[in-house]
Amino acid sequence: MPNAIVLRGLTKRIGQKTVVDNLTFDIPSGEVFGLLGPNGAGKTTTIRMMVGLIRMTAGTVEIAGHDIVRDYGQAIRQVGAIVENPEMYKYLSGYENLRQFARMTPGIAPRRIDEVVEFVGLSERIHDKVRQYSLGMRQRLGLAQALLHRPSVLILDEPTNGLDPAGIRELRDHLRRLAREEGVAVVVSSHLLSEMELMCDRVAVIQQGRLVNVGRIDQMVAAGTDGLVRLFVETACGHEAKMALVGRVDGMAELAVVDGGIEMKLPRDVIPRVHQLLVQSDIPVFEVRIVTQTLEDRFLEMTGGGDKV
Repeated sequence: MPNAIVLRGLTKRIGQKTVVDNLTFDIPSGEVFGLLGPNGAGKTTTIRMMVGLIRMTAGTVEIAGHDIVRDYGQAIRQVGAIVENPEMYKYLSGYENLRQFARMTPGIAPRRIDEVVEFVGLSERIHDKVRQYSLGMRQRLGLAQALLHRPSVLILDEPTNGLDPAGIRELRDHLRRLAREEGVAVVVSSHLLSEMELMCDRVAVIQQGRLVNVGRIDQMVAAGTDGLVRLFVETACGHEAKMALVGRVDGMAELAVVDGGIEMKLPRDVIPRVHQLLVQSDIPVFEVRIVTQTLEDRFLEMTGGGDKV
């Protein structure tokens, strides 16, 4: 898929303090991409620069091939966004708010308003005054507003605020469907690591404004910071299995007999060698699996474990 968003050397300095430091990564169309980092890491500042709300000190942001500084009008037309909290006219109904936003962009028909209202699950309350909405309902209305003009890029800062577990699951399903079926590039920041693990294809981990890591969720949780994976082999002959492997597997860092079998730390590409040696030694093997960490485990590893998102 082509890149919907391209960041190159994105930097923000305020006085002597560098808030965002030389961020460089790409986000293709059709991907749900997460921004993770401790409080104060620079996530919201990064998002605000991506949509042109604050000026960058250095670097570039391109959205659908348009530079956000030099060609702001064309770039921002591709974007739907909720930055921090969605702001609405509280004395108007949800529908009247969407109609006001629709007037700002030519070509949005009343039918499109009905489509996005149904998409975010607000059909039963859309004609109520916004002042009667819960925070979760305002989040849904904000998402509807962001989708009105069919953007190719959707940027959401803490979109799960105020949503109950069912609402969070619905939002997750909505975003993945947008990415998969309509090719929208979705960028999400959140402090709910478990939800990011379920929602995102890839994440960028930011600490003190710097990019610590960027990669696919499955690869990130499978490998430790040293690039090795932890492998569990279920067998009733743990000690015999250990003897069959000692000194015969390149790159193995750990090997121990544990309850139900053996566990080791090794490069992913030598796992077939482990299986081969055990079969050759007539060791009965019931299961071979990589012991994956959670995204929270990996996040704490990469950021030192002292800060919360």
